[in-house]
Amino acid sequence: MKPIRTLLAAGLALACMNPAHAGEPYPSGPIRLVVPFPAGGGTDILARELARELDRQWHQPVIVENRPGAGGAIGAAAVASAKPDGYTMLMTTAGVSAINPSLYKSLPYDPDAQFTPVSRVAATVFGVLVHPSLNVDSIRELIALAKSKPGMLTFGSAGNGAAGHLPGELFKSMAQIDIRHVPYRGTSPALNDLLGGQISMMFAILGPATPYIKSGKVKLLATTGAARAASFPDVPTVAEAGLPGYVADEWWGVAAPKGTPREVVGKWNAAMQAYVARPEVRQKLIGNGYEPAADSVDAFAALIAADKKKWSKVVRDAAVTID
Repeated sequence: MKPIRTLLAAGLALACMNPAHAGEPYPSGPIRLVVPFPAGGGTDILARELARELDRQWHQPVIVENRPGAGGAIGAAAVASAKPDGYTMLMTTAGVSAINPSLYKSLPYDPDAQFTPVSRVAATVFGVLVHPSLNVDSIRELIALAKSKPGMLTFGSAGNGAAGHLPGELFKSMAQIDIRHVPYRGTSPALNDLLGGQISMMFAILGPATPYIKSGKVKLLATTGAARAASFPDVPTVAEAGLPGYVADEWWGVAAPKGTPREVVGKWNAAMQAYVARPEVRQKLIGNGYEPAADSVDAFAALIAADKKKWSKVVRDAAVTID
């Protein structure tokens, strides 16, 4: 990760690009929705779908701008430094808003002090996947096997602190088992090694894993949400299947620079609520492994605070660090 001083500079140009819209009804010009990750990923795809909807509702262009790097910190810092007028917004994630402050020793942005949460747009849960050669068919059997062979089972993730890692650490802690973490550079290579049997199991976001589950190349023992996944309603949750109280999910939403007018935040929230309520949108999200999600501003802020408290403990107990 680059030093904070270089990352802080990332937002200066973006902050100066927004025109003054004083006295004009919002929105009266183009809006930038900053995605702090590369183009083509899940965050980017969801942002572009939302941007098209807002363009349709408001008849103003909503331009998705990718500013990847440092686990989302570069893009987040850019928006944090932008003028709080609603014309530069952040497509955020649980990682950017709730987990990064615990993972990184220093960040060029403060999610609590520099952002106002708007709403989620989608959420997803993880699937507890095992290679078919692992002779287990349930969470209880998996825990029993891990206890009989401490340190022998392995679980892959998209990287240290990235998707799938912290849900695995939470599982280890709550089940009181010893399974070894194997970090990869992304979800795809981890899934590839699970398919090949190089690792025992994985906590994988359902979307990318769904084709392999349906083809029988991996076994889905449970999902990690508070309720069963809409895309796999017959599969129990981890809590139902033997580990009461276990919940791990991921979400995507929008945040505004702190100081953005309340009416602007409210307009975004109302537009996002209307978008997620549309039956065709809900069907498409569920078909791609997501759960439709929308919140009041206060409920979204409370969710971020709860996630920050939860995952900071997991990070601390597992001694997970990035820099």
